[in-house]
Amino acid sequence: MKKIIALFFSFLLIILISCDKAIVSGNTTGKPSVNNEPIQELTDQIEPIVISNDYGKFIITPVAEYSISARVVSKRSYSGKWTASLSQVDLALVWGKLSDKSMDKFISYKQRNRWYYYKFSPEFPLDNNYIITHSSNNHIIPSTYNLSLALKEIKRNDIVEVKGFLVKVSGSLGKKKVFWGSSTSRKDSGDRSCELVYAKTIRINNKIFR
Repeated sequence: MKKIIALFFSFLLIILISCDKAIVSGNTTGKPSVNNEPIQELTDQIEPIVISNDYGKFIITPVAEYSISARVVSKRSYSGKWTASLSQVDLALVWGKLSDKSMDKFISYKQRNRWYYYKFSPEFPLDNNYIITHSSNNHIIPSTYNLSLALKEIKRNDIVEVKGFLVKVSGSLGKKKVFWGSSTSRKDSGDRSCELVYAKTIRINNKIFR
């Protein structure tokens, strides 16, 4: 009997652990290309998504179909605010020449308060404009619980591909109206230059999650 009970609890533990792991939807050979520019196509044909949680009711309106393949140079998780109830994870992503890890000896990245920052040395072979146009801070809204688990598994230097929509969010916190919008340009910087992405598919190296 004791052996049966021990086996039962071992099986239960395996189930509980597996519940915290993202389920892989498919595998591919190789990794996403980090040399291409993000793909964006404006759209007004997608119905808004309505989400209700402990903070309030939110309407997520797609403004563009979006796909980005890039290297993760920083990742930050957030909690405790209505924005985090929709998007817990920010990914700082780079592509093009910045995706070469040899560049990291000249430049460093960090994130704080839903912003991302970089600092580069005088020896850096590229200019500031190249960094602006080949890097971005992405607030990721997962469309499924499985994608929220997949986001937790992402590590620095992973090659990721995120497909979904750039969106704007409107909602109510009691009587207070709130708004959160995405940039639709890869050439901007500073306030409101981050991408707010409603993710439908995330590829991490050679694993695909939905």
